[in-house]
Amino acid sequence: MDLHPTEHNDMSLPASIQPSVGQSLITRVSRLFNGTIHDVLHELLQNSRRAGASRIDIDVTDIDGVQKLIFSDDGSGIDDPSALVTLGYSGWDKDIARREDPAGMGVFSLAGHHVIIRSWSRAAGQGWEVEIPENAWEGDMALAVECSSRTAGTQLEITLPEQWIERLPDSVREASRYFPLPVIFNGTELPREDFLAGAIRIEECRGCRIGIFSAAGYDPNDAPRFNFHGVTAPCLMPSVLEIGTFDRWHVKIDIVDAPDLQLVLPARKEMVENDALATLRLEAETGIYRVIAQQSNHRLSFKRWKRAEQLGVTLAEAAPWLEAWMPITADSQGRECGGPVRSATMIIVPRFDVDIEQGAAPILQDAARMGGEVVCAEEQFAGYSWYDRLPRLDKITFSIERNGEKAVYGDDPLDAAFASGPVDSIHLDLVIAESTLPEARRNHLSYPLEMLVCGNGGTELDEAIILFDAKAKIAPSLLAWWMKSCIFCASDDANSDSWKTQSQFFERDARDLANALLLGEEAALIEQIRDAVERKVQWLHPKGRTLALTATRDSLSVTLDKPA
Repeated sequence: MDLHPTEHNDMSLPASIQPSVGQSLITRVSRLFNGTIHDVLHELLQNSRRAGASRIDIDVTDIDGVQKLIFSDDGSGIDDPSALVTLGYSGWDKDIARREDPAGMGVFSLAGHHVIIRSWSRAAGQGWEVEIPENAWEGDMALAVECSSRTAGTQLEITLPEQWIERLPDSVREASRYFPLPVIFNGTELPREDFLAGAIRIEECRGCRIGIFSAAGYDPNDAPRFNFHGVTAPCLMPSVLEIGTFDRWHVKIDIVDAPDLQLVLPARKEMVENDALATLRLEAETGIYRVIAQQSNHRLSFKRWKRAEQLGVTLAEAAPWLEAWMPITADSQGRECGGPVRSATMIIVPRFDVDIEQGAAPILQDAARMGGEVVCAEEQFAGYSWYDRLPRLDKITFSIERNGEKAVYGDDPLDAAFASGPVDSIHLDLVIAESTLPEARRNHLSYPLEMLVCGNGGTELDEAIILFDAKAKIAPSLLAWWMKSCIFCASDDANSDSWKTQSQFFERDARDLANALLLGEEAALIEQIRDAVERKVQWLHPKGRTLALTATRDSLSVTLDKPA
């Protein structure tokens, strides 16, 4: 369409404009709602509650071979039938309009369905009823209002669509779950729950009940956070996770009288982002910290601790313990730590490359030699006085000597010319700062080692340099295990074998290399043959008999003695 026509016309611009609702909206009313029984029930229940009902009865019955849903309440009824079918006009009194922001759209959730509405009009002093056929919701058909024998409340008779029937019982139970009034379904009162059941603490604030919870595991963002008299909605609200635990502090809000907190219309499935909601978030976050302050201790990050202080909640520092350090392996998916260490002589170990950690582990995990227990670094605690005072491992290197030649591994890879095999000595060299503060004094320590696997940043055995003290007595199986810890990392490529197969192949190659390095070529070859026979042949050997195998490069002879 051309918004700037060049031809002349007689139209003149208006002096002012104001918002209005076009008539075409009513013709599209069936698209304002998604037509689910779940939404319909919520709208009807809320209307009954606002009308002062003390109970709601929902029944399914057969009328002339047609399944009908009969929804009845004992509320004040509807004075003006026309208000019921006027889109955007609720007809509620000023107090309800202020507190609950009714939109005047509730009954239109039934658009496209055959409905008979019966109600009592106190203003007129009589009952009335109106029938709305499926095709009469678009405003182009006059609906006759007739007298009814009803003397209180409101009743809706709804022709049940087939797609509603199967889901109806579950939908009624779900809609009634947090609803504040009794709901009787086919003669049985349905169970109801307090939306804040299980809360550690409930605070009343700004017309709401704020429930503060601590729950283990994942807390999805789309979980219900607000309850508007039975209508629940998700909303991003404050949550606090303590370090080293699986528990997360979070909140749920039960609305009592908070007119400034609103749901997005017409679906009412999300919160309107406004100043009232922002203020409530601050109140909820502060409430979480108040509850944490009542606990015997906490594990908040330093940043969270300072945040609590900003909100006026004074907390002690986080409990002064850290998790025991363990070296990572090349195939690790993440850092694994041991149990809590509460010793006064903890030494913080930050992350290093896998072969560096594995090489240093025998010394680092010896508390007697280290003068304290090594623990995993937790930088989120940096800023707490107890954490900043702890000594910290700053640097790990290895000094190697062979035939008068010296090399250092740690900061840089070893020269490829420095071949795998025995060496005269290996030393672990540590630099430990007396605290985590930048000006802390640094101490240098050195310890002898028996072996070292230098991965040189690779993930293949042929890229690694394997070293061991020529004077040490090292079992090939131990060296092979060390190689796997430092180097093996299974490929997840679609063309790769399974993790188990990759692991077995690496173990075999590492065992062969360890045998060759520690036992010599001849002994290593014998071990390879023994391993091949054990894996491929021995399982065929009949019990109680002797198998003899004689082989050359060009021939093979196998004999099996006679059964006993």
